[in-house]
Amino acid sequence: MNFVAIHQIAAGFAAGDAISLEAVALRDLCRAMGVASEIFVPADRIAPDCRADVRPLEEYRPGTGELLLFHYSIQSPATEAFRRSPARKVAIYHNVTPADFFRAFDEPLAARLEAARSELADVARAADAVWADSAFNAAEVAALGARNVRVFPLLFSARAFDVPADPVVRQGLSGPSKKILFVGRLAPNKCVEELIEAFAWYHKRLERRSELILVGSERSCPRYFAMLRMFAAELDLMAVSFVRYASPAGLIAYYEAADLFATASRHEGYCLPVVEAMFKGVPVLARNVGGVPEALDGAGATFAEAKPEELACLMRRLTTDAALRGEILAAQRARIQRLAARPVQEELQGLLNAL
Repeated sequence: MNFVAIHQIAAGFAAGDAISLEAVALRDLCRAMGVASEIFVPADRIAPDCRADVRPLEEYRPGTGELLLFHYSIQSPATEAFRRSPARKVAIYHNVTPADFFRAFDEPLAARLEAARSELADVARAADAVWADSAFNAAEVAALGARNVRVFPLLFSARAFDVPADPVVRQGLSGPSKKILFVGRLAPNKCVEELIEAFAWYHKRLERRSELILVGSERSCPRYFAMLRMFAAELDLMAVSFVRYASPAGLIAYYEAADLFATASRHEGYCLPVVEAMFKGVPVLARNVGGVPEALDGAGATFAEAKPEELACLMRRLTTDAALRGEILAAQRARIQRLAARPVQEELQGLLNAL
């Protein structure tokens, strides 16, 4: 089917956010196909530095022959706009983080997540199709009885890395210490406290010349961020750096300086940062949950459960064992090559034709 326009709506938009990056990539794909495409987001949920990239949801006016793509992950005014729209509609499911992760830190946010999960079946029914960005997410929505569920893996664009590394950040990372990097929202489901505790063992028992660099916004859960900082202080870890924001050039500098990318997250719909780390040639250590195995596609090193000291030993081996690092990096390069060869435009056209 041919559409005169393919617009998108989302609950929020911020630089570096995986859903925001996906929306931009889809918009660019649509425009490259000669189809008009805009991204609409509630005005109060647009990051100040991104206002030129999207339009306020209040300006969305559906027209005849249009398709509306809805990036769904949390309750927001975008849900009602999706329901009301007379356009052909596709829900892109990015997973709803279980509310229980947030109950001790942010009850209103937990309530929004609970509402989003309870509304998921209705959103799926209101859509002509559901595209999930991982098979893990597709299985979840299909279990609710949704029909016409297709997997459209999260898009990765290397163009975001097509800038030189920030020289100031690079200079600050030029020391000889082993650098363990985490990139992602500082949210309870990421279980960053497990990473900090494992790093305490690594830093104090195995490699004194080391640092843990946590790159991610605290805005999604400020109380959790405060807890993490207090926990690091309680463990007397001066070698933990909380980087609340990194520009694209700064993020590249962090990836290029890292000896290991590590995440102990217990809930992921996909996990874009592991792909970014692999693209930048950083060995990945990740918990084998949710959509992470699909993002890694056989590459990286994974674990299910590990005591802090066991995770510390994994960090040690992955930063010192040259042969093991070589095997992991070779598998990661092969994964990135498969991603680069992905016929994304053909996939999208096939999904559109199926409508």
